[in-house]
Amino acid sequence: MSASYKEPSDLLKRLFLPPKDPSLTLSSDYKWLVITQEPPLPSIELLAKPEEKLAGIRFDPALFTPSRLDYAESLVLQHMATGEQQSITLPTNSEGIRYIRFHPSKPYFVFSSKVRDELLLELYKCELLDGKWSIEQIPLKQRMNFVSGCAYQFTGDGGNLLVKCIPAEWPKEPPAEPVSTGPSIQEVCKDARKAPGRTYQGESNHMSVDCLFVRSTHINDIHISLSDLLKNEYDEAKLKHFLTTELLCVDTSSLDVKLVEQSKGGCLIRSLTSSPSGEFVMAQIATKFSYAVPISKFGKDVQIWKLGSDDVVEVASLPVDDEVPLAYDACSRHKRSFHFHPCEDHTIIFALATDGGASLADEFEGDERDALYTQKLDASTLTLGEPIKLVGLEWRYAGLDFCESGLAIVDEYRWNDRMERKSILETNGKKRMLWERSWEDRYTAPGKSAFVLFCCVL
Repeated sequence: MSASYKEPSDLLKRLFLPPKDPSLTLSSDYKWLVITQEPPLPSIELLAKPEEKLAGIRFDPALFTPSRLDYAESLVLQHMATGEQQSITLPTNSEGIRYIRFHPSKPYFVFSSKVRDELLLELYKCELLDGKWSIEQIPLKQRMNFVSGCAYQFTGDGGNLLVKCIPAEWPKEPPAEPVSTGPSIQEVCKDARKAPGRTYQGESNHMSVDCLFVRSTHINDIHISLSDLLKNEYDEAKLKHFLTTELLCVDTSSLDVKLVEQSKGGCLIRSLTSSPSGEFVMAQIATKFSYAVPISKFGKDVQIWKLGSDDVVEVASLPVDDEVPLAYDACSRHKRSFHFHPCEDHTIIFALATDGGASLADEFEGDERDALYTQKLDASTLTLGEPIKLVGLEWRYAGLDFCESGLAIVDEYRWNDRMERKSILETNGKKRMLWERSWEDRYTAPGKSAFVLFCCVL
């Protein structure tokens, strides 16, 4: 008798294992469509791989990627106007590809290729030259780190590609687990405030209370169990080992690679946002750990780095965000949702709850529960101006989209009765409502805004 698993017949495979729907990625100018095909189901080998669970993140400790990633086995480009397709031959040593990212203005994209039989992902570019797409490897001397998401992104002007990598001469293995010499003791810090605690479900694969509101349309369970949180100093040391990265800057034309000086030696970069000019990068760096909440609520420093120098502008230093009320429309009482203004070269935008982040169902004296602020960066002196209020919101902030002219669409939501509101924000700061409705009423859903060549069509 064979000891291996048996394959079903071809007929049963066609019935119960149909091909997976292809993944589609549009180019920034909407002229090209990338079509990739992944296996219909993950393999047993993939499912059996070990994974680490730290601070709400589950990842492959050998590959430095999220757990159990599938890779596309084919790559096809289709011209949107003519329908003409070109099949791209993957690298000869490729097991599959993932993480396609398009250049903001050129027919040019990058992707990662898993090296066959090796714990390594290589970086490639694919560019349209003389009417044909061709690929070329981007030479990196350091391994990319995908633990907290895609390791690379283009700068706002498309001149450079920012890549998160494992620091040079970083230890290959995490620190060894120390022998316990006593009980694990946790204590409450002096002058700590009382706050409701989140409830996590034992070893289950979901979190009972702590959920994330996404784009005012639905609640997205972020799948965190009690075992995923940090438990001791050894877990802290492992988290630092696996998440510490340096930032490399790759010239998209010459493929020259330089280290971003502000990241030298490594830091726990949680997110990166490029300014429209490509001159600055906003980095959010985890600084303060917690055993009670996942990494998304860890304390962090928000900084602006000037590329090509070692200049740093401090934007905010935020504590561990473990005092958020349990209601779904409650939020942090600190500044949040930092990003660059897409229509201005050196202006940042952030949100701040004017009601202390309480549930919208709670009584509050005043008309505004949330507000958006702008803050200009003087590029010559590298100083931030005073925050200026952009708009006040009666409900909780859920998103902001800009047109090329500076006109914006701002989203708000209220959880108690499942209401969403979408308004036009004029360049003079005046707000004009588009609609207010229940997101559960799908029959009357007006759909989403369509964006064409960076202009919003309503």
